[in-house]
Amino acid sequence: MKYFVEKEDFIFNTRVYQKICYDNNDIKTKEIEEIAEKATKLMRQFEEKLSFFYESSEVSSINENASNGFIKISNDTFEILKKSIYYSKLTNGIFDITIAPLVKAWAINSDNPTILSKEKIDELIDLVDYEDVILNKNNSTVMLLRKNQKIDLGGIAKGYIADKIIDFYKENNIDSAIINIGGNIKVLGQKDENSFWSIGIYEPKKHSEKIICSIEAKDKSIVTSGGYERAFSYNGELYCHILNPKTGYPIKSDLKSITIVSDKSIDGDSLSTPLFIMGKNKAYEFMKKHNISGVMITDKDEIIVTKNLLEGFKLFEDYKVLAF
Repeated sequence: MKYFVEKEDFIFNTRVYQKICYDNNDIKTKEIEEIAEKATKLMRQFEEKLSFFYESSEVSSINENASNGFIKISNDTFEILKKSIYYSKLTNGIFDITIAPLVKAWAINSDNPTILSKEKIDELIDLVDYEDVILNKNNSTVMLLRKNQKIDLGGIAKGYIADKIIDFYKENNIDSAIINIGGNIKVLGQKDENSFWSIGIYEPKKHSEKIICSIEAKDKSIVTSGGYERAFSYNGELYCHILNPKTGYPIKSDLKSITIVSDKSIDGDSLSTPLFIMGKNKAYEFMKKHNISGVMITDKDEIIVTKNLLEGFKLFEDYKVLAF
């Protein structure tokens, strides 16, 4: 019989959930609780280092120092920046951490979002260019090339941290666990000896708690991106919280959500939003080309699933299911 410890926290401005499973033999519940607490402390350390909103974070130091030369950063931040550039190249700039000035100006995630003029967008989009993030691997330093450029690691950091937490569990002899950082889910091992983890995919509507389908996972990351949770309406038009780095405007997509299943959560985190921006056809081609697994829900209420996920796929609502 498997026992488990659960822990909830609020980190990175989002809900964080841990569930650690164990056999009740030599391991005591208190020891597992201590592991969960240490994992929370580790996540808070990452938050203090990587947050766009902490004045003392390394990200804030990079932004404040834009155009003023190289600054020293930690190995974690350097690794995330290196992976960010990799995914920017892979997606032809649809993933771009230098979109931060536009995100801040639109303020869609705040209580007071702003409708930007074309002139303001043109001014700010000129600052968006991942090639202006200059890394020096010899001494772990970074520089933003131009004044007023800023980075935001919100589209990649949670995935990196989920991977690190799973590594931390393994170091502490945990072989079954789940970590959910604001929708960035990663599972370790199986739920128990008879079953994989079952991960639900929610109906892509704001505040919906209805699960429309589920997939089974073992030692996998599951990351979902969609435009339905954080959006605002102005003069009858709905504005998605996701911006297109190529245009500077909130996106309009024929996808309602996309879920990426991968070995590393940093990969799923970095790819889910760019693929959502691409829309159904381009995302489909990209996923086929790069052998990416996932589930797309379209604006026609179709569920498009990669064939390798079909075995553990379950449908709970009346949607048309297609496989590729």
